[in-house]
Amino acid sequence: MSTVLLVDDEVIMLRALRHRVSWQEYGIDEVLSAVSMQQAQEILKRKEVDLLLCDIEMPDGNGLELFEWIKSYFPYVECIYITCHPDFHYIQKALRLGSFDYILKPIDYKELDGILRNALAQVEENRHLKEYVHKKARTMLSEEVGTVQGSAEVVLLIKKYVREHLGDEIATVDLAELVHMNAQYMVRIFKKQEGISVLEYITRERIKTAKSLLRETDYSIYRVAEIVGYPNYSYFTRVFKKMETKTPQEYRKLYHN
Repeated sequence: MSTVLLVDDEVIMLRALRHRVSWQEYGIDEVLSAVSMQQAQEILKRKEVDLLLCDIEMPDGNGLELFEWIKSYFPYVECIYITCHPDFHYIQKALRLGSFDYILKPIDYKELDGILRNALAQVEENRHLKEYVHKKARTMLSEEVGTVQGSAEVVLLIKKYVREHLGDEIATVDLAELVHMNAQYMVRIFKKQEGISVLEYITRERIKTAKSLLRETDYSIYRVAEIVGYPNYSYFTRVFKKMETKTPQEYRKLYHN
């Protein structure tokens, strides 16, 4: 038997997925739900999850960021994205992160049936990987993190790479390959050294650069968003306002009056 986690900020969509899909027929005995990235993370820390059905566009952290975090800690979890944005960039990044498949809103439940059956077949194949991850996690907990000097060098290399690639897709797995480390181990080192997660550092650097561009150039806000790695304008605006309590337009007006 398996466990599925549904993640969507639209409560109506969560209810529809819960009640219109006969989960037990797929061998799923527990259906969990969350309305945000943060709530999903808390559930994943406490519960064993095999399959994720997740919206991409959500406030306070999108579905791509959530799945990137999941793959760092729980690489055996399969993901199906549910989105109303047939955007090639989103789909490309979702597949690059290793998502199993995606389906567009409004959901065609016959199409979802086929995707679910294939995804759950893969879940079964992932059982041995799940056991290995749990064993590895127990081993890592009993090991020392490493020397402070070595950790500092790793963090400096990651920060340099991030600053030089703000406009690109930056995945945790890519950073781990850069420093020749397991992704989970790299994430722990960075958090211990910096006090914030890798994803939070990337966001801070992107917004920091965006502020500089808004102050010092006449680039359109759409262009600024693209330069710092946010091809989705509305998402860029939400992230910027969350960090600065002002929209990009409001921030620019402070310096361009």
